[in-house]
Amino acid sequence: MTGQTVSHYRILEKLGEGGMGVVWKAEDTKLRRTVALKFVPSDAAGDPELCTRFRQEAQAAAALSHPNVCTVYEIDEECGFLAMEFVEGETAQARVRQRPLPLPEALDIAVQAAQGLQAAHEKGVVHRDIKSANLMVTPQGTVKIMDFGLARLTGRTRVTKTGAALGTPAYMSPEQAQGKAVDRRSDLWSLGVVLYELVTGQLPFKGDTEAAVVHSLLHDDPEPVTGLRAGLPLELDRVIGKALAKDPGERYQHAEDFLVDVRTLRGRLQLESKAERRAAVAARLRGTLAAALAGLVLGVLGAGAWAWNQARKATPPPVVRFSFDLPQGQPMITSWNRQVVFSPDGKILAYALVPGGIWTTFLRRLDELDAKPLENAPNHSTPAFSPDGRYLILLDHTQMVLRKAALSGGAPVLFSSFDMPVRGDWAADNYFYWTNGYFGPIVRTPGSGGKEEPVTDLDLAKQERTHRHAQMLPGSRALIFTVAAGGMDSFNDARIDAYTLNTKQRKTLVQGGFSPRYSPSGHIVYARGGSLYAVPLDAKTLEVAGPPVKVVDGVLMSTNSSTAYFDISRTGALAYAAGKVEGGERTLVWVDRQGKAAQLPLPVRPYLFPRVSPDGRQVAFEVEGVNHDLYTYDPKREITTKMTTDGMSHAPVWTPDGKHIAFRSWKAGTMTMWWMPSDRSGPEERLTMVGARQSVVSFSPDGRYMAFSQMEPGTGTDVWMLPMQGDRTPQPFVKSKFTDGSAKFSPDGKWVAYCTNESGRNEVFVQPWPGPGPKIQMSSEGGTDPIWSRDGRELFYRNGDKMMVVTVSLAGGFQAGKPQLLWEGQYSHGMSSSCGPPGTTEANYDVTSDGQRFLMIKDLDQDAVSTRIVVVLNFGEELKRLTAAGRPK
Repeated sequence: MTGQTVSHYRILEKLGEGGMGVVWKAEDTKLRRTVALKFVPSDAAGDPELCTRFRQEAQAAAALSHPNVCTVYEIDEECGFLAMEFVEGETAQARVRQRPLPLPEALDIAVQAAQGLQAAHEKGVVHRDIKSANLMVTPQGTVKIMDFGLARLTGRTRVTKTGAALGTPAYMSPEQAQGKAVDRRSDLWSLGVVLYELVTGQLPFKGDTEAAVVHSLLHDDPEPVTGLRAGLPLELDRVIGKALAKDPGERYQHAEDFLVDVRTLRGRLQLESKAERRAAVAARLRGTLAAALAGLVLGVLGAGAWAWNQARKATPPPVVRFSFDLPQGQPMITSWNRQVVFSPDGKILAYALVPGGIWTTFLRRLDELDAKPLENAPNHSTPAFSPDGRYLILLDHTQMVLRKAALSGGAPVLFSSFDMPVRGDWAADNYFYWTNGYFGPIVRTPGSGGKEEPVTDLDLAKQERTHRHAQMLPGSRALIFTVAAGGMDSFNDARIDAYTLNTKQRKTLVQGGFSPRYSPSGHIVYARGGSLYAVPLDAKTLEVAGPPVKVVDGVLMSTNSSTAYFDISRTGALAYAAGKVEGGERTLVWVDRQGKAAQLPLPVRPYLFPRVSPDGRQVAFEVEGVNHDLYTYDPKREITTKMTTDGMSHAPVWTPDGKHIAFRSWKAGTMTMWWMPSDRSGPEERLTMVGARQSVVSFSPDGRYMAFSQMEPGTGTDVWMLPMQGDRTPQPFVKSKFTDGSAKFSPDGKWVAYCTNESGRNEVFVQPWPGPGPKIQMSSEGGTDPIWSRDGRELFYRNGDKMMVVTVSLAGGFQAGKPQLLWEGQYSHGMSSSCGPPGTTEANYDVTSDGQRFLMIKDLDQDAVSTRIVVVLNFGEELKRLTAAGRPK
């Protein structure tokens, strides 16, 4: 083809040929530039499916614009080629054939390749054929990812119809080699293989045949790179080991995570290199200086003392770490709000625990050994200090309001009512900036209390769901906060924005993180995937001055609810609850009356509130996280159907005839009750316009009444009944100053079982419906989550990890037997979830109609609790060191 003209390209010379096609160097006669033309293999030309994929994904690749991605200029379907950027240089494979690369060079190639992948993954494009031969290094040292998207489009690295994975076996991830679906984590595996190759000169998985290579990558662990080459840091073993985790869930989940670790390692090497050079220079000067100084000792004693004193003043304060254990049996659990906060002067640490099921706020002075409970505020949590440190805003769990409590004593006073609060910051301008509702913008309330006023606006065009965890930056001119939107699977995908109060302008500071806190060292510290990261920030210009750097591992947090248990004081100290990340990793499990479990064939997801349909043929449940939606599952057909799509719906409940599913939702701006046909034959309908902060619980057997929970200021959560005919005016059933909920109608419709904490702990009671009549305690030593058997002969409830049962006779009056233990097992109560925490008002399981099987939720993150708090004084000095090490030079 040399010398021929195709379209407006004149062919100059052949550059290469392979299974992916033929590449030619050509001149663009229109724009007078050199390009590379890649012609589609002949076997794709007659395949409509392959041609369609070629067009769609080549368009996606062409949309990428990044300095580390080879640019696609044009797609010519008629002639069957791509016109791409012509890149001069040599491949990383060619470089490493000569010798293993110097570690800084290898890390630089990995960083640039990861940057290109990050840009592609954000556009939804997965390469699927990352290898050293597809990384071109220009004479200037720029890395370009070649063949982006094309391999996948032409079927050369995709899963074929027969399930066979094609591509380059030595670089394939296990899931790709097995012909399974792949995502961005497969690209990060391949990049880990490339980094291994660059630093050792060999591939981690070997074999004489392709089958042997695939067997090796599926079953063998590669030899650590530190065992193959002397002088490599142990941290490199960890980075490559994480990239090559065979389970995608244990691998790097995002290119940004890989980038942070590799950049940090590269920065440390640069600092060590500088230190070595300084030491060498100092050694050469030492002899000369010693002689010169000897002659000047007596003359400069006074000046030397002055210089020593100035140097002592300039020496940064030391970083000091200490920790203390929480009381035995009182771990810190994840929920909606972080429960660790410093006083403004950094001398007091406030945190909240749940001893005996009652929230208690503790205050610990850092110069004392013991913490003291806040005596004047029982069953309060979620502390936030006033700017002068004299008051706390607290969440009253009994009355479900915010209260203001003085540290000097006295009864807390009402601060504000709420739908559901996400705590924020009591700023220096004496406003409390917070989020009133699980979904919603930032609002503010005067320090004296009262009604809130809006601050930020949700960008509904971008499906923004919530702004939360607000903090005011120094100068009281701008807020930083977490932003989450539709389409995000976890709060790891959220972003951190800054909002300027006077201009009402918003800008994104961090993509991929949540729960930000500002450090006086000039950094934002935020949470992601169980670790804390930091970026330098100019608080005046709101400009981020460097890449994210991981600064702390092992912090208790929930990527499911956006809560991270740490705080940074205005004096630069860090406090955090040591623990692991809770990510909503749960499974649905059938448990028989002997406690034997069998998992449903469903993927691991953040399930909540499983409900068996009246005919036993379907299961309804909620999947929570950034978005909350309802699903049904048909076990016989193994089909899961998404019932809602608004991302704001919770806790499904079947009507007795199975024709409707009722639920609660935030779609009206507050928590209200709705229902929809279970076959999706009609629209969703709001059940009542009266009241708010409501949650559906159960229906009477004849469907004429619905029991629901409603939160009201002054009385907390109460049990209400909604007539399902007439004007649907709600009426209270159990209303007290305590928390009452989880009301379930008996199968004959004459009794209601519910839970209350009036005795100081949760217990299950039964009362006649519609009453009046006796109030009969059913549980002993504590109980929650009552559910009747369908024949009415048994009442089940939970007492911690114990499933209890009480025999019941409804004939000739109500009679109950002694509570008996059925089985004991660790299944989710709703704790560590962003919706439906454990306690009085929810039931996170169901029972089949014959009473023989229990549908439970197994929480794989159930040990995501903390028993220890770590304090780091002068943490700002460590931030400066770590972020300087991770910053590109």
